[in-house]
Amino acid sequence: MDSFNKVISFILGLVVVLVFFAVITGKLNLSKIKTSVSKGATPTPKVSPSPTPISTVKIPSGQTTSTNNYGSYNTSGKTMSTSQIPSTGLPVIFIPTLLAGVLAGSFLRKIGRKN
Repeated sequence: MDSFNKVISFILGLVVVLVFFAVITGKLNLSKIKTSVSKGATPTPKVSPSPTPISTVKIPSGQTTSTNNYGSYNTSGKTMSTSQIPSTGLPVIFIPTLLAGVLAGSFLRKIGRKN
């Protein structure tokens, strides 16, 4: 599994380097791409109200306050151990990365055809 992670890291690093060289050489012009933020709408600043002081609450000396004991949820005194480590990693990271790579490749191919 460790070697598989190294392969994935190598491939992602190679993609980053290729995109970097595409931008440097001019094959990929990122200034043409407009996002929804850069459509010309300027945001207007909102004026926030000035802060008001909060009055302090005094507790009478006859009343006691309860303190939170966060470790009290385990009342049996037994330590619990897991019988199996849940499977994470490959389905969670690899499949979305693969789909993002396919979409990025089709986007780069589309840009390459225009030039």
